[in-house]
Amino acid sequence: MLNDILNIANRYARGLEHVQNRKAQWLTKHIELKGHLKKIADDLNANALYKQGFFVDTLHAFNEEINGICIDMPSLTLRSGDMSLLVTFTNEKGDCKEYMEHGFQITFNPIITGEVLIFLQPHYSDMNKTKPELISLAIINEPGQMTMDIIDAIISKGMEMAFYSSFTGVAEQNDDEPNPVETPHHNPIGFKRYETTETGK
Repeated sequence: MLNDILNIANRYARGLEHVQNRKAQWLTKHIELKGHLKKIADDLNANALYKQGFFVDTLHAFNEEINGICIDMPSLTLRSGDMSLLVTFTNEKGDCKEYMEHGFQITFNPIITGEVLIFLQPHYSDMNKTKPELISLAIINEPGQMTMDIIDAIISKGMEMAFYSSFTGVAEQNDDEPNPVETPHHNPIGFKRYETTETGK
C-alpha cells in the first residue's frame, strides 16, 4: 500500500518534468516561429492589395505588484493595423471625427502547464459597446512538435475568421458554402439624427 502511495506522490516529479520540458521546447520554438511570422507579415505588407499593415509583437507576462516580467513565457502575436470605417463626422468649426476598425490579432500564448494556446482577437471598433470575445484556434500540447505547415494552416483559418468579423467581410459569406465560418454577431450601429429643414421657393 505504501508503494502505491509513493507512486502517486512521484507523479508530481514526472508532471513537473513534463511541464519544464514543454516550456523549454517553447523557448526554442518561439524563435523559429517569430521568424516565420515575420516572413508572413513581410509578404502580406509587400503583396496584399489593401495596406492596413501587418506586424509581429513579442509580449511577456507582467506583474504589476513588482513591475516585473516573466521572460520564460514569451507570447507572439501576428496582428493587422487599423482600417477606416469610412465614417467621418464634421462640425461647423471644421473639426472631424473619423471612426476606425481595429485590426485582428492571432496570439500564441504559453500557459503555466507549458502548452501554447492560440487565439484570435477579431476586428472591432470604438462603436462596439463591448469588445468581442477571444476565439480559440488551437491548443499545442507539445510546442517542439509544432511545424510551420501547422502554423500556416492555423494562420489561414484565423485570418479567414478575422475577415468575416470585419465590416469588409460581414456581408460576404455565402450561406450555401459547405463549411460556413462561425463569426461574431454584428449589432446595427445607430446614430442620432440631426434634422435639417430646407424651405423651397
